[in-house]
Amino acid sequence: MLSVSPLVILCIIAASVSGSIATVAWWEGTEPGSRWFSVLLLAATLWAGSYALALVTFDPALRIWFQVPIEIAQGIIAPAWLAFSLAYTGRGELASRRLVVGLFLFPAVTVVALVTNPIHGLLWSNYRLVPVFDAATVQFDPNLWYYVHAVYGYVIIGAGIVLVVGMLLERLSRYREQAVALAIGSTAPTVAHVAHTLGLGPFPMVNFTPIALSVTGVTFGYALYRFQLFGLSPATGRLGRRAAIDDVAIGILVLDRKNRIVDANAAATSLLGFDIGSALFDPLPTVLPGVDPDEDRQLVDVTVDRRRRTYEVTMSPVTDQHDRRLGRTVSISDVTGRVRRRQRLEVLNRVLRHNLRNDMTVVMGYADMVSDRLPPGEQDITETIRTRSNALLSLGEKARTVERVMAGIDASARFDAAETVRSCITPVRSEFDSGSVSVDAPDSLLVSGSEPAAKLVVRELVENALEHGGDDPTVRVTLREENADLVVSVSDDGPGVPDYERTVVETGGESPLKHGSGLGLWAVRWTVDALGGRLTFDVDSGTTATVRLPHWCRFDGDDDDGGDDDDGVRHADSASS
Repeated sequence: MLSVSPLVILCIIAASVSGSIATVAWWEGTEPGSRWFSVLLLAATLWAGSYALALVTFDPALRIWFQVPIEIAQGIIAPAWLAFSLAYTGRGELASRRLVVGLFLFPAVTVVALVTNPIHGLLWSNYRLVPVFDAATVQFDPNLWYYVHAVYGYVIIGAGIVLVVGMLLERLSRYREQAVALAIGSTAPTVAHVAHTLGLGPFPMVNFTPIALSVTGVTFGYALYRFQLFGLSPATGRLGRRAAIDDVAIGILVLDRKNRIVDANAAATSLLGFDIGSALFDPLPTVLPGVDPDEDRQLVDVTVDRRRRTYEVTMSPVTDQHDRRLGRTVSISDVTGRVRRRQRLEVLNRVLRHNLRNDMTVVMGYADMVSDRLPPGEQDITETIRTRSNALLSLGEKARTVERVMAGIDASARFDAAETVRSCITPVRSEFDSGSVSVDAPDSLLVSGSEPAAKLVVRELVENALEHGGDDPTVRVTLREENADLVVSVSDDGPGVPDYERTVVETGGESPLKHGSGLGLWAVRWTVDALGGRLTFDVDSGTTATVRLPHWCRFDGDDDDGGDDDDGVRHADSASS
């Protein structure tokens, strides 16, 4: 009866498992390292299959030739494992063609040495059959090249294991299961090969490495399917972070403890006009004059290519796992345009407001003088001058109010929105000769937000409604809470805000052909945007402008449903002006 050695069966199983996983990985080979992963497992298949055939070959002269495909497989596995580890962990650029060729050069020389071993005996001597478990196992006396080749493989495989295990030490928790599976799969055959090389164990004539490769196939296959080995590749995160640093327009400098430059991205060298090779280990002020290393955030003026630039410099500490400070990162943003634009706006705003107020006062004074000298029937001309002058003065004051509100837009406090709305409507109504304004709001509605911003929004919307609502407009202001949001609506029964005025505010931009005539609706739009709210218009049967300010009616400890009627809200009433 024909009997098959259990060693042969185990090798066939190992070859089948490795070959199957290699085929699947090859066809799904779109992720970093997947091709090298397939090559690795195909080499394992070749090793296990060749060893299975060798174990059933009891002719010593023929048996020794099976060492050639076995040696070829061993020579492929170590470099393929390192190339896979580099690519899989996001270091694929290190696996250059020159490196790969260099890694395979030594195994190629070893294959030649194996074929010619009967001449020089560098690999082994006294090659002989020592059958166990009904298999054609062999023993030999290892020589120098055999140990050198083994150490070479261990170093390469160890380097790959270090890269993979490094995933366990980094903050990449979702990849840790993959790292454990890969580490186990690579360690098992390595331990088996070390035992065979050193002749350890009760059966030194059996090389359990190809059998241990079945563990590699199983664990790698488990990682492939259970943990989406190539669907969740850590290379994506590592390469993404690298691209964010290298390709972003913000300059990044890395400093050591003594504030010396140890690295820089391309944006930093471009912004500051230096070469990293010549500036390496130079103090930070060498490339960024005027910077204060003790300030975490600052503006620095630098002359680059005979042009004055302003950079925003932000410093952040670099620490190890024990929170020990190792150095800093310095981010550099070119804010020249923003700073100059802000300076121009501040100066123009101040000059225009000051000159406008002074000059309009002079104009109105002369208008009064002219009015006193004109006949009674011709004094309407000076009244027009006064009206226009007052409108310009009001525009200047409105600009100052908007600037003041926007400067403190982030300040938040509790206040009664119903009371605030009523208090700011009466002054607006008094500025118009006709029209009525009514308020539909609770007696009291406590909110948390910017009260000056709320006043500005309501005042400007009511003013626009009275101005564009026709000869005798009826304006209604509605205040309510809706899902913890504060909702304010201002409606009128006239033609309302002209389409061109509304369009430029809704789209958020003006052009020489499409622009508004005033500042009011823009002030509302800027304020609502800064508060994270929303401004909408409904032009059906008049115009209704609605402002929604999110979470203004929610306080610490409130439920997500926005509270109830007993907390900050009392019954509604209606008041008119």
